[in-house]
Amino acid sequence: MNQATPLTFPVPNRFDLHLCISAGQVFRWQSSSTGFTGISGSRLFQVRDSHENYTVQALPSEHAETAFRDLFRLETDLPSVHSAVIQADPRWEPWIRELSGLRLMRWEDPEECLFSFLCTPANNIPRITGMIQRLCETYGEPLFSFDSTFHRAFPQIPTLADLPEDALRPLGFGYRSRSLIQAARALRERGPGWMESLKSAGYWDAKRELVRLPGVGAKIADCVLLLGLDYWESVPVDTHMWQAMQKLLPELQGKSLTEKTYRQILDWFHDRFGVWTRWAQQYLFTARLKKL
Repeated sequence: MNQATPLTFPVPNRFDLHLCISAGQVFRWQSSSTGFTGISGSRLFQVRDSHENYTVQALPSEHAETAFRDLFRLETDLPSVHSAVIQADPRWEPWIRELSGLRLMRWEDPEECLFSFLCTPANNIPRITGMIQRLCETYGEPLFSFDSTFHRAFPQIPTLADLPEDALRPLGFGYRSRSLIQAARALRERGPGWMESLKSAGYWDAKRELVRLPGVGAKIADCVLLLGLDYWESVPVDTHMWQAMQKLLPELQGKSLTEKTYRQILDWFHDRFGVWTRWAQQYLFTARLKKL
């Protein structure tokens, strides 16, 4: 790793890396006094922020800048996104102003995305991060050693599928141990490339396929559709989003989150924001998460 060539390029307009990685979008990034370290798929990034540019060191170094830009959607003109969302609903303006460097992330591996979000029910970000770290340390293949730290990849489907259903309980997964392993077995039955094929299935068909997997409900499916499969229609409705939407839509007050009210929220976002739906929901969710 120490032989990797650092890549230096200007900070894009309105890009806050720390905000992006702390907003519940990814779970394999850590901050330190010198910058940030993160793993995306089989690539390790070490990032230093000089406030004028980011220095990105990566292994493998080939195509690392492209991979980094893809991960954080740096090709997106964020001010244009902000303008479109605020024009659609001015109530978003203060949240966007406070979170102006927030970018919607794009996972390299949709399967890893799925298993990571299977860890999220009734959980919080620090616990999820710890669970995934222990999972990778125990069952992941070796990747790289950097700054005296040994990094491993996310476990492969065959590895998870071959585990007994309670194997992950000692790692702090609780009842989620069974869901992850059963989901791995279901993906193994579907064959290589099945998750990738959902990218061309269309939002509703892809969602119907995902919720057939063990442990996957509408919210987890939407997280995977949003961050792993690149669907603009996705609105993951968890407790944070449900509470926020009850304030925005008086007709939801006094109701419970059901399949019907979930669909009502989706339809409202689609009607109000169109192709900007995924960005609008991410700013609202993060604002609620950060208690803005």
